[in-house]
Amino acid sequence: MIKESYQKAIDEFVRRVRKYGDKIESIILFGSVARGEAREDSDIDILIISKGDSFDMQKRISEVVVEILLNTGIYISAKVISTEEYNLMRNINSSFFRNISKEGIVIG
Repeated sequence: MIKESYQKAIDEFVRRVRKYGDKIESIILFGSVARGEAREDSDIDILIISKGDSFDMQKRISEVVVEILLNTGIYISAKVISTEEYNLMRNINSSFFRNISKEGIVIG
């Protein structure tokens, strides 16, 4: 079960990121919060799979992360990768991909 303060931060993050619409393929929660093992000082690990330029999207997402941190005190560690990068990780069966496949929760 996800702690209420984390859930509120996650919901706010997804709401704000969704405004980028067609540029976002998927938003995936992973890490200690997804596993239900978060401690008081844990961050929230989120993977955003974007269509197109992941660098440009990372800049936009960073602004959302800062706003949520300032409003809630909760840090979201958001990693943005393109669909192509995600497919490459899947094809080579990278440890990061295996981790996402095992514990990831699609949240948007």
